[in-house]
Amino acid sequence: MRYPVTYSRLLARELRLDESGQRRLLEGTGLSPSDLMTLDLLISAEQQARIGRNAMQLANRPTFALEVSSRLSVAAHGPLGQLLSSSSTLGEAWEALERFHALRVPLVQLKRRFTENALDICLELQMPSDDLGQFLIEAMVVTVQRGIELVIGRKLREANYYFAGPAPVHVGEYPRFLHSPCHFLSGENRVSIPLALLSQPNPFRDKTVYQQALAQCEQLEQEIRSEQQPDWSPRILHLLRQHPGKLWTLAELAEHFHVSARTLIRYLKAEGVSYQELLDRELARQALDLLKLERHTVESVALALGYQDATAFRRAFKRWFGVPPSEYVRPG
Repeated sequence: MRYPVTYSRLLARELRLDESGQRRLLEGTGLSPSDLMTLDLLISAEQQARIGRNAMQLANRPTFALEVSSRLSVAAHGPLGQLLSSSSTLGEAWEALERFHALRVPLVQLKRRFTENALDICLELQMPSDDLGQFLIEAMVVTVQRGIELVIGRKLREANYYFAGPAPVHVGEYPRFLHSPCHFLSGENRVSIPLALLSQPNPFRDKTVYQQALAQCEQLEQEIRSEQQPDWSPRILHLLRQHPGKLWTLAELAEHFHVSARTLIRYLKAEGVSYQELLDRELARQALDLLKLERHTVESVALALGYQDATAFRRAFKRWFGVPPSEYVRPG
């Protein structure tokens, strides 16, 4: 799974990091400070975990997870936040959360469980229960609480928060952030809320916004599933088409996708193609499209494709089509 860089960007902002601090936050991930500003960048769970550990060290205070999550806005959760905030009832909101939480939440799996009088939202760590695990669980409990409070329009007092481990050293700070009783050594992490709350209408419900957010979440879910078993050729061609005039090197391409060049070569080999073949295919297509336009010369097409000079473009064109571009006849 891969996740939006949004939360890492928020950690950097919360810590008020300059560029040097951002490099420390990203240490060991292969990411750079400029990546934090890339709106649509997705990072791996391993990268997210390393950033979380680095953030804890930089913050150097045990309440950091509680502080950060208590200040997260609904907008920080993207279309999932919109889906939750526009749901008709709390029950509908948490059905959506169970289905789509993997779009935004790294390393924690959420499951609903009904008892006679309550809904249990179980938080299952997908990693060891170490300091980072506690950080994630604390952040998720506060986030769940904030989502419920958004719908009910008040502080959530009637829930119960259960934690698998013992009370942390900073347990005395919990009442500042958590508004319901907390229980420790419970064997699992869960938020338990009365069933009666599930049918409470959401004052911010909006059917149109809900449907739009649902469509966005479904689209993101589809994209993530595709990426889990990636078909690399179309992804690379799509990137080349998004950046006309840029001649990507294999190293630049691998860095963009956060894999090594050797790994990318292996992926493409499994698909029976090389990067040079994909690049030639796309450049040849673009060259023909441009040459069909009377306003273009060989030199202007070379420049538009990203070549330093027209000579290199002429050689490439002849390799693609067997004739130089000067002999290409525009369709009449």
